Amino acid sequence: MESFFATLKKEKLYKIKTEHYPMAEIKSIIFRYIMVYYNRRRIYTSIPGGCPPALYRERLMLKAA
Repeated sequence: MESFFATLKKEKLYKIKTEHYPMAEIKSIIFRYIMVYYNRRRIYTSIPGGCPPALYRERLMLKAA
């Protein structure tokens, strides 16, 4: 979990001026980062083929079916 938060801060939060946004906007930015980028686009070296978790899960479900 610590690794995830370090990645979130490094890749997203440190690149924007969070003090200039309302809390609701920051929550929205974090949600979009996790649901759109982190789970669906980001390349993972720990997953075979380097695919994102959502794509990996879809492939596993197709194989199981």
